[in-house]
Amino acid sequence: MKKNIFFLFSFLIAKGITFLVPIFLADLLTKNDFGILEYALAGVGVLLNSIISLGVPGAYPYFILRKKDMSIKEGFSLHPLWLLFAFLLNLLFYYCFNFYGLEIYMAANISYIIAVQKFYSTILKSQEKINKAVLLEAGIYLLLLCFLLGYFFKTTQPNILNINILILIYALFWVCYSIYAFLKVNKHQIFIKYRKIISFSIHLLISSSFLFLLTVSGRILSKYFFDYETTGVYGFYYRLAAIVVLIYQVISVRYFKDLYTKSTRKLDFYFSLFYLFIFILSIFIYFLSPYVMPYLSNYFKETYSDNSIVFFIIFCQMTMWISSALNSSIVDREGLAKANNWYFLLLFIISIVVLYFYRNYLDLLSLTFILYSIFFIANITQYIVLRSKNIIFKRSFISLTFLYITSCIMLILMN
Repeated sequence: MKKNIFFLFSFLIAKGITFLVPIFLADLLTKNDFGILEYALAGVGVLLNSIISLGVPGAYPYFILRKKDMSIKEGFSLHPLWLLFAFLLNLLFYYCFNFYGLEIYMAANISYIIAVQKFYSTILKSQEKINKAVLLEAGIYLLLLCFLLGYFFKTTQPNILNINILILIYALFWVCYSIYAFLKVNKHQIFIKYRKIISFSIHLLISSSFLFLLTVSGRILSKYFFDYETTGVYGFYYRLAAIVVLIYQVISVRYFKDLYTKSTRKLDFYFSLFYLFIFILSIFIYFLSPYVMPYLSNYFKETYSDNSIVFFIIFCQMTMWISSALNSSIVDREGLAKANNWYFLLLFIISIVVLYFYRNYLDLLSLTFILYSIFFIANITQYIVLRSKNIIFKRSFISLTFLYITSCIMLILMN
């Protein structure tokens, strides 16, 4: 009981900061600067993180919890050095060759930070040190909180350049820590072990990259098709809708080991009920938000009337996002990531084709609905792959299909 109380306290602090800080920054920064931050922090930064991570965080619970292969454990200690190499490469490209602009440079630094945090937090969660894990994952938002406090005490000017400097300083902290941690590790056959890890995790890399791309594609594509202000709008409402994801994160962190050890029949039952709960809660918060958020955010007051339907679709998308994340854990634990990647590849190609031919008719609303539908289809492909191994998530499939159809009907009625 005491352990659960401490965990809940740590979680509320960490996720409260993660949720609130970007909302306050939306009012503090210019709309263009906030759009750049969203593009770097929760757009390109997250996508690059999924690539440079090489799927290794997902491989750790597979080998350590599922396979109980402790002999390979030291091999994981080489991973932070690979991340460090990617970080140094970014500094070289930006400062020596001026290869790209500030937003990409900052996104790459953020990707390094997120990748390191994710790696160490996965180890902590596997060891059931969940309090430390949730605080660690909120690290970059704690940094942004310091920026807000600096502005409050009139020591920091609210602009994207100052945020960029703070991000670089924080990244350098992780450089020092990674080198220190590596020096303490037993390095016997470390390269052989790391190669074995990579040979498995490369399949996780492809699947996780697709899901990360799908998650952040709204920010990336809104910049591509529209502008940074539209990116800021999408990112702002995505963060508001993601409040329901906090419940998923509480459960997924608290019962991290159960995802790799419990029977799939039990998980199917719990998942299906959880999806219904999340969807109903999302709809409730959506209709409640216009009565609460105007008192907390001028940005909300200025943009809500033009984007209320976009907000509704994003809220519905949260259930599909949670489902894909839970399904990925099951796919990974059963060693089916490679098979699932073929379906993801086909879905990716079809999505690109649809967006290309529809590009002249896109607005933020239609783009958001297309991404929502792609998320739903991605979940279906995961169920198909699991079924190939006679793992049937019947209740979850019915639940998600029902919710998707219901949301489409509601969308028609709202228009």
